[in-house]
Amino acid sequence: MDLAEIELFGTLMRVGTTTETARVLGLSQPAISDRLKRLESRLGFLLFQRRGNRLEPSAEALELYAQTGAVFAAQKDIRARIEAIRGDQSRPVTISATPAVVEGYLAPRLARAGYRGWARSLRLWVGEPEEDVGRGRADIGMQLAVPPRPDLAEETLGDVALVAVMLPDHPLAARASLVVGDFRDQPLVGFDPDWSPMGAVIRRVFRAEGLPYRLACQVPYSSTVCHMITACGGIGIIDAMTAESLLTTGLVTRPIEHVPTLPLRAFYRRDTPLRARAQQLLRALAEV
Repeated sequence: MDLAEIELFGTLMRVGTTTETARVLGLSQPAISDRLKRLESRLGFLLFQRRGNRLEPSAEALELYAQTGAVFAAQKDIRARIEAIRGDQSRPVTISATPAVVEGYLAPRLARAGYRGWARSLRLWVGEPEEDVGRGRADIGMQLAVPPRPDLAEETLGDVALVAVMLPDHPLAARASLVVGDFRDQPLVGFDPDWSPMGAVIRRVFRAEGLPYRLACQVPYSSTVCHMITACGGIGIIDAMTAESLLTTGLVTRPIEHVPTLPLRAFYRRDTPLRARAQQLLRALAEV
């Protein structure tokens, strides 16, 4: 007996009629009767005798039913688990990302990934993606230049350039492009390199050129760099995504030659497989 036949047999034993069995299994009554006849023919013995509208199991059927009880119990458990998984699928996918990723990358790509009209739900946190994913508060983390960690699986979604940002009357604004040496002795608005992976990358670039990485104003995010420069002047180095999407009116950007791009990475816990909806979202983001 295959699983479909065991399901048919078990349902007939429990409900006692071909009509009710047809309703339970979503089939027609003639189809149930036909399948029962084929099963009895293959087994080589009768399973039921008709008594009015009901089926009376034979001794062979009772013996077989006792042996298949574990299968029916497993089937019930599987159905309960399917319902639990289906309920879990309705839980929103949680993404933790930095402001630059949310504003410059994630928002425009969500529309192209099928979230226009919010046919699907999403929970978005802006904070510390590595910590949120590591502690299980988020399904997926997204961040620029985040260093690899053995407990996190990761995918690179793209590479992002670094650009300089300044007021239009800044002396360096007249140049079409800059090099790192141009930042010597300039008031720099930037990131704490001991906290920010992006700040650590910029500090390495400065040190490779023999320049100190001294900050006139230390801020946490690229968008904050723009706000502080608008208010107080100076020059900053930010990601091109923020420059394109959040640049405060009146500021200008210039490319910086001979500096590395920053990898934009999505990551998740290596010991916890992603739910199907989270996998689908990650694939969609990587494709657009």
